[in-house]
Amino acid sequence: MAKQKTTPRSIILIEPSLPNLSGFEDALAKGWSPDPRRQTDRAYVEAELVTLRHDRAGFLTRLTSGDVIATSVSDREPQRLVLRPFWIWDGEFCGYITFRHMPRTGLLPLHLPGHVGYSIVPWKQGRGYATQALRLLLPIAAQAGFERISVICNEDNLASRRVIEKAGGLLHHAGPDPSDGPDTIKLFFWLATGSGL
Repeated sequence: MAKQKTTPRSIILIEPSLPNLSGFEDALAKGWSPDPRRQTDRAYVEAELVTLRHDRAGFLTRLTSGDVIATSVSDREPQRLVLRPFWIWDGEFCGYITFRHMPRTGLLPLHLPGHVGYSIVPWKQGRGYATQALRLLLPIAAQAGFERISVICNEDNLASRRVIEKAGGLLHHAGPDPSDGPDTIKLFFWLATGSGL
């Protein structure tokens, strides 16, 4: 019998809040990490879960503060970072996407090569949610004054590359980045926000 193709569901981006924090907590409990670079770092995930369960409101405040100090991978001073986090939602928690930049500028801190970070929980992957979330983030970036945003992925991460390209990303160069060291090659994409500025 032929496998039936399912129609992709629509998602929305919602701001993290206490009423829907349980979905985020459940994902952490299943081993998921909101930081794609730390998907296999069980100690990090466990520490986040302990912090959340100890002080739910405090955890949410830290997650959504919007203005954080970002430490650099170099010897330079830490840099201030504006962070806009959103949860990817299809009726339940599906993942996390952030829009980040330095205040009053389109620049990024030295340790962040892209304006966007995202992570879909494993049980919701393969549904086109990351591409939809990236497209939904574009008007938010446009409203913040961006004509285009930088989105990156590892050269060998074909799934993430497809997500970025389907959302309209155009490759502008490949190379190492200080965030991961000289042996990891990154693909750097520009993604137009449609702001027309």
